[in-house]
Amino acid sequence: MHPDSVRTAVSRRFGLQVLFDFDDIAEALRFAAAHGFGVLELNLGNLDFSHGLADARTRRGIRSLAGQLGIRLAAHAIEGPSLFVPDRAVMRDTVRTLKRLLDRAESAGIENVVMHLGFEMFYACRDRGHHPHEHYPEFYEQLLGDALANLKSHAAGRARLCIENVGGFRFGFVHRLLDRLLGGNLGLCYDVGHNAILAPAARRTEASLYARHRGQVFHSHLHDNHGRQDEHLVPGQGTANLRSYLRFLLTTPALLVLEVRPKEAALAGREHLLPMLQGRRGG
Repeated sequence: MHPDSVRTAVSRRFGLQVLFDFDDIAEALRFAAAHGFGVLELNLGNLDFSHGLADARTRRGIRSLAGQLGIRLAAHAIEGPSLFVPDRAVMRDTVRTLKRLLDRAESAGIENVVMHLGFEMFYACRDRGHHPHEHYPEFYEQLLGDALANLKSHAAGRARLCIENVGGFRFGFVHRLLDRLLGGNLGLCYDVGHNAILAPAARRTEASLYARHRGQVFHSHLHDNHGRQDEHLVPGQGTANLRSYLRFLLTTPALLVLEVRPKEAALAGREHLLPMLQGRRGG
């Protein structure tokens, strides 16, 4: 492939996530296009974005404008709901909310919906801390497995649902479920900053999961840190081996999304990462 064609293909996959910089999705789309991004991820922690997607007319307008501007769209589901709550009625409500977002994503032209599995309660006991799933493994594995199978079925023909590596994602039984269920429109989001803060053995275990399911890595989040905590720094400001992560991601179908805020930080990150992504010297 000609170098210019490679650069164009990479640019079509490279974008930014927006949160509180904009109160209008159309304005965010125009910003992305004006600064040479090919992808825009809407974080639905912004209530204006959530309300916009709830309106059918607005969704049609978003789809049309994104097409005109040549921008690929993604959405990050609201954070907080958990698939580790030991109550089937609560689980059904969480799954119903994600299904509604998948329906809205389809009509808005959104390709990827990123989701967190959520966190599980951690109880301090005299001997050590305990997670409930350690005491009721069959119940939790069935509960989560049923929920993901349900979501996978609903995602077919709609947006790709991308599970991010955060929270309960790292439980051993979750990896077993993902090995069994990933495929079709159920895939993964590889947040490289989240992987970079793990201890070496845990980092390798998680990287191995992504390598096994390379074809289902539909999305990624790019940001930096110093290896101790999740900082969401501009690439180049921390110690994460971003070049190594990018080499892997370029062998997957993942959209490559800067998750740094505010928008000026994303512009700085773009200048640092584009040379790496396009095979030029840099970073």
